[in-house]
Amino acid sequence: MSAEIKRDMSCVPYRRKGLYFVLTVPFLVLFILVFLYLWTFSPLLSMVFLLLYLAMCYFQAYCCAYQGCPYVGGFCPAILGIMPASLLAKLVYGEKVVTSKKWFGIQAALASVCWLGLIAFPLFWVAKLGASFALGYVFCHAVYYVIFGLTICPVCAIRGTCPGGKLQSLVLKHK
Repeated sequence: MSAEIKRDMSCVPYRRKGLYFVLTVPFLVLFILVFLYLWTFSPLLSMVFLLLYLAMCYFQAYCCAYQGCPYVGGFCPAILGIMPASLLAKLVYGEKVVTSKKWFGIQAALASVCWLGLIAFPLFWVAKLGASFALGYVFCHAVYYVIFGLTICPVCAIRGTCPGGKLQSLVLKHK
């Protein structure tokens, strides 16, 4: 783990679990509904959607391990319900993560691309329900990100190094 990484251990254990679940469970239900809807066209489409989610978790796992996240292996207030990343970080990397700021940047970028894929990939099929459904799906992602960043990130132990935490600090003018 890099010496420049600062963790706020006063945020462990995470104290806004209720709010986290209120925000995240409906979003995961949305993902399940999109998965099932894509299945009506082709199981392959659903599998691509699922693989984007799992790939996002996998790429995030390195980021968790690199940052020495205190939530690794346990409850993690991860965006989009990517809590499997916390478990993967423990299983794949354990205590032996090779730290590389460059590799961290690549993994974080790949996780972000997967999220963008979760937004963009199903849009063609969701739009078959109507343009308002497609716009609503994108709008849900945007609103979720803003609300999550303003309510969950401020009391996360790694908000100083996580891209989402950095953004909320910039918006809220926190150091």
